[in-house]
Amino acid sequence: MSSNEAISAVRARVEALESQFSNICRIGGTPGLSLVAIHHGEVIYSNHFGHRDVQANEPPDGETIYYIASLTKAMVAALIGILVEERLLNWDTPICCILPELKGTLEGRGSHITIVDLLSHRTGVARSDALWLQRAGNVLISKAQGIDTWTSQPLVRDFRADYLYNNFGYDMVGRAIEKLTGKSVGTNFKEKLFGPLGMTRTSLEDDASTRSNAAKAYFTLDDGSPVEVPVPTISNKTFMAAAGSVRSCTNDLAKFYTSFMHAANDQFLNKTTETHGSPFKQLLRILQPHNQLPIVSLREQSYALGWGRAELPCTLGAFNYNKDLVPAMPVIGENAASRLVVYHGGSMQGFTSSVYLLPETETAVFALQNSTALCDPCDWIPQLVMQTIFGHGGDLIDFEKFAKTAAATGAGLADAIEKQLQQEREPGTTPQKLTAYVGRYRNKANTFYIDIAVQEDGELYMCFQGLENETYRLRHYHRDIFVWNLSHNETARQGRFQTRPLCSYKIGFQSVDGQAGDVKINHLSWMYDESLLEPPVFLREEVAF
Repeated sequence: MSSNEAISAVRARVEALESQFSNICRIGGTPGLSLVAIHHGEVIYSNHFGHRDVQANEPPDGETIYYIASLTKAMVAALIGILVEERLLNWDTPICCILPELKGTLEGRGSHITIVDLLSHRTGVARSDALWLQRAGNVLISKAQGIDTWTSQPLVRDFRADYLYNNFGYDMVGRAIEKLTGKSVGTNFKEKLFGPLGMTRTSLEDDASTRSNAAKAYFTLDDGSPVEVPVPTISNKTFMAAAGSVRSCTNDLAKFYTSFMHAANDQFLNKTTETHGSPFKQLLRILQPHNQLPIVSLREQSYALGWGRAELPCTLGAFNYNKDLVPAMPVIGENAASRLVVYHGGSMQGFTSSVYLLPETETAVFALQNSTALCDPCDWIPQLVMQTIFGHGGDLIDFEKFAKTAAATGAGLADAIEKQLQQEREPGTTPQKLTAYVGRYRNKANTFYIDIAVQEDGELYMCFQGLENETYRLRHYHRDIFVWNLSHNETARQGRFQTRPLCSYKIGFQSVDGQAGDVKINHLSWMYDESLLEPPVFLREEVAF
C-alpha cells in the first residue's frame, strides 16, 4: 500500500466514526465541538458539530473562535524557548532575577524557583484556583494583586520532587516575559509566533480578529440541555493571561501544531536548537521530561514544559476532567507499537479543549468545545480518534459507554456533595445570632476579601471581592460552620465548576481562641483548595462593616 493509500485508509476509518462523535456530544450535552486530525503532517479530517450559538442556530466552522484555556501553556513554553535562543534568559534563571519582588518569598523558596520549575509545575505551592476563578465572566484577582496572592499561598509539596499543577506559576512566567521584552505577552505572541505562522485568528484579546464568528459559552444542565453563561474575561490585560487567555480556531491551531511537530522532529534528529524557517526554538529542552505525573504506570507519564508526556499504550486525559468521573480511564494504543504522545487539555468556564501530538508520525488530534458539559466529549473524541489510528480499531473501546458513565457521575456531583455533607453533619447544634458573623474578612495578603451580611430575607450571605454576582447564601451546617453548595443546575447557571471539592463549600467562623461561643467572631476559615493542609484564615476587619 502506498503512503497516499495508507493515509486515505486512515481518513476513511476516522470518517466512519462520525456517528459516535455526535453521540458522545449528545451524551455529554455539548452544544458545539470542532475536531481536527492530522496524520503525516497532512490534515486528514476536519469537521464541526452542533452550534457555536444555540439561540441563533449557527454552526461552528474552521474559523470559529474558542477559548483554548490551558493549551495556552505550550505556547508560553514555546515563547520562552524563543527568548532563551535570543539570550534574554536561561531555562535555569531564577524567577526572582527577573521579578525581584519574589526573592525570599514562599519561605525562601521564591529565591530558588526557576523558569523550568514554573513551567513544569514543580514549585510545590498550593494551586488555589478558587481565589481567582469562581463564576463565569469574572477574574477575582487583579493583575496587580497576583504576586502577593501567590506568595501568600502555603507550600504543600516538596520542591522539585512532586508535581502539582499551578496556574499561578504561568502567570509569573508571563510577567517575566513582559519585564524582559518591555512588551505584553500578547504582543510577543503576535510578533514571534502567531504572525510568523499565519495565525490571523488567534489572540489574547477580544479584538477585531476574534470578535466575529465567536462561539458562545455554555454549561450543561442535568437533563443535557445547555444554558448560556458569560464568556471568560481573562485576557492579555488581566491576571492569568499566560495561564490560559488565548482564543483561537482549528484552522490556526492546525498551523501551529503541524509546524511544531516538524520543528521537533528536525531539532531532535539534528540535535539543534532551531529549525530553518520555523519560529520554534529549544524544543529538546521543552519536550524533555521534567516532572513525574501522579499516575501509576510502568510506562512514561511525565510533564515537560507546557506538555504532558505519555508512552503508548497507556491511559491519557490527565488534564481534562473525565478522569474524575470514571473508575478508570481506557488504555489507548493497546496491541500497537509503543509511541510517545505529548498532550494537554484546557478548561475555562464554558469552554474545554484538548490536543494530542505524536511527533514521530507527525500526527495531531485536537478538539475545541464551547461548553462545560456533564462530561468532556472534547477529550473522549480525540482519544477515540487516537485509538482508531494507532490502536487497531476504535471498536476495541466503547467510548460511548465511558461517556455515559462519566456524564451520569458529572450530573450527580452536586447531589453527592450534599449527601456527604448530611452524613457528616452534627445534629442539634445552633448558630449564634446571624449578626454576630457580619463583617469583612481579608486574607493575609490583603488581596481577597469576603463580606458577610444579613440581607433583607433574614438569611446570611457572603460576597467575594465586593462583586454582586459573586454573592452566595450561607446555610447553617453545624456549630459555627455554614455551607454554600448548590444543586447541579443552580451551579451550572452561575457558570461555576461542579468539580470543586466538598471542603471548599464550608465556611467556618472562630474567635481568637478558636471557639466562637458567645464571644466576638475574630476570623473565618475557608478550605478553598483540597491540597491545603489546613484551612486558610481570613481576619475580620476591626472597623464596622
